[in-house]
Amino acid sequence: MFNLNNKILFFSLIALHVFVGALGEYAPSWPGYFYLAVFIYFAFDVVRFNDSHSRAGFYALYLMGFEIVYRISGTSISYETGKYFSLLILLVGLIVNKRKEFPWVFLLLLLLLLPSVFLADDPDPTRIRKIILFNISGPLSLILSGLYFFKRRISFDLFFKGLRFAFLPAFSLVVLLSLKSGLSELHFTGVDSSSAASGGFGANQVSTLIGWFILMLLLARIRGKILTPFVGLDWGMIGILFIRGLITFSRGGIMSMFLAIVAALVILWTTRRDFRHNVMRKMPYILLGLVFISGVVLYTNHLTNNFLLYRYEGKRTSEITTGIAPRDRDYLTGRGDIMKGDIAAFKTYPILGVGTGMAVKWHSIYFGHDAAAHTEYSRLLSESGVLGLIYILIAFIVLPLWYFHRLFSGWSKAFFAAFLLISMFTMFHAAMRLAMPGIVYGLSFLILKEERREGLEKKRIKD
Repeated sequence: MFNLNNKILFFSLIALHVFVGALGEYAPSWPGYFYLAVFIYFAFDVVRFNDSHSRAGFYALYLMGFEIVYRISGTSISYETGKYFSLLILLVGLIVNKRKEFPWVFLLLLLLLLPSVFLADDPDPTRIRKIILFNISGPLSLILSGLYFFKRRISFDLFFKGLRFAFLPAFSLVVLLSLKSGLSELHFTGVDSSSAASGGFGANQVSTLIGWFILMLLLARIRGKILTPFVGLDWGMIGILFIRGLITFSRGGIMSMFLAIVAALVILWTTRRDFRHNVMRKMPYILLGLVFISGVVLYTNHLTNNFLLYRYEGKRTSEITTGIAPRDRDYLTGRGDIMKGDIAAFKTYPILGVGTGMAVKWHSIYFGHDAAAHTEYSRLLSESGVLGLIYILIAFIVLPLWYFHRLFSGWSKAFFAAFLLISMFTMFHAAMRLAMPGIVYGLSFLILKEERREGLEKKRIKD
């Protein structure tokens, strides 16, 4: 990996990513070429250095973060390229640096998903292949990420060096969004999620990646680290990303980030006396940071003529204009109907489900038209039946609770909870349309080594 302690190199890489973000507007095919080139370089680098310092994992985080830039720019190697690149780089890392302890539980998760693949059906064989790849690539990213990161030991110092590199796509994203949908060009007349404010792309996916980038910055600040060359730029990126995330009017990404950071703070407050002392000692700076973030939110709400506030209150545009509250208020913006279709499919075919990608017709019954899955949990039930239910119980309840209980350090618990929760909340509102929830799910099972307590935590995890 690049040594980002070298400020000249760090600024050069930031400038490169700013340039690539601009290319997304003026030469849309070039971010795709850049994406392919960096993937090839990453694969070569992982093989050359035998995946030393867990570089394949950090490269996967980078590729995951650049996925939305690639999609917004409109280049088309493949729509699922971000997932494929992330999967392949992790696979290369696993092959060249074999693990001493193999986490068989993730192979079990894979086996639970395989039967439904053989139930996928369509008159066009090419379409069957596309349906399977589109729907299985997300769970595969979770499984491979879990295989790679589970119990992998990395020091906090190396971890944040890797995060600095993984954060670089945020600069491309900010520039690309600013060029495609400048704040001065936007006009807000309703509370629906805005593709216009998301660079002409899906607001939900843009909001999701922005939430991830903000979480990275906030976790770094809590730990006393920075992800950019200096603290002021960290806070500047927090402000810019907050604005860009809020004006998408897609609440999922921002709310997932907020819940994840709150969980981390609660764990640190209740488990670490030194954290509580530092909070009290740095209270003036913390209050200043809260004032800054509050100011950003108030400014953004003003920019949207209060429609941002109405959006987070769950109001509809018709309710705002007429003053008449609807009888059937829908805080899930249609996801509830899609989930009803999934549950109906599960009840009809409870054993093996309807097959990978086959729940769409059930969505059309309850949602009014064909709709892709928005919630991974109900999708697993409908398409994999009881096997999907077992998958949910193991992956999202049993395994996380078992692992969390065996973590000793409050910092390890806090980072585990933050990464796991943002992943799981993302799967609720955006399924696995991006590589992000699957890769970050696996990342949560990383063991962050913390000075004197490392030995004790290692023993607890092993037990």
